[in-house]
Amino acid sequence: MRNMKTVTVKPNQTVFDILVGQYGTCEALAEFLENNPDLENDPGTDKRAVPEAERIFRFDLPLKVGSTVLINTDSRQIKTSVIREINTEVTTFSNE
Repeated sequence: MRNMKTVTVKPNQTVFDILVGQYGTCEALAEFLENNPDLENDPGTDKRAVPEAERIFRFDLPLKVGSTVLINTDSRQIKTSVIREINTEVTTFSNE
């Protein structure tokens, strides 16, 4: 049985930001995607002229603000020594 924690996405957080903040590494990507198959990008952050019906999920764009993701707190991927050192929100996306 896996223990899962729900995390609410903050503005400008990408998948990689969540991975670093919650797992301490991006190496947990496959596990994260398995636990969160319905990820969505934040509307309006993709500035390309792509019709909505043709848009695909992009890892380099922020997740939808206020959406929730599941984190496996029993994961062997978690690097607790790294997480302990993080004392701010991890957000790397910038529209500038």
